[in-house]
Amino acid sequence: MAHVIIRGDNGRRHEVDFEDADLTVEIFINEKNVELAMGSRDEDRPWQKKRFALVNLPRSEFDKVMAKTARKRTSSIKAVE
Repeated sequence: MAHVIIRGDNGRRHEVDFEDADLTVEIFINEKNVELAMGSRDEDRPWQKKRFALVNLPRSEFDKVMAKTARKRTSSIKAVE
């Protein structure tokens, strides 16, 4: 079950629960940022009410965490087209 939880500057919690919906996941990378976009394919909802989450990360921090994770344990990342 995919979900995203964030806490804003005001301390309020925001949650997107995708439940068992079909998802689209896109990753955009440039030299400064990594952006992850997740959205549900809810055909029965109007476009304004579709569930989505957008995360924008500094590329340098993303690279550090990925390198640290790769050194910690044996794992593999599989890309599926």
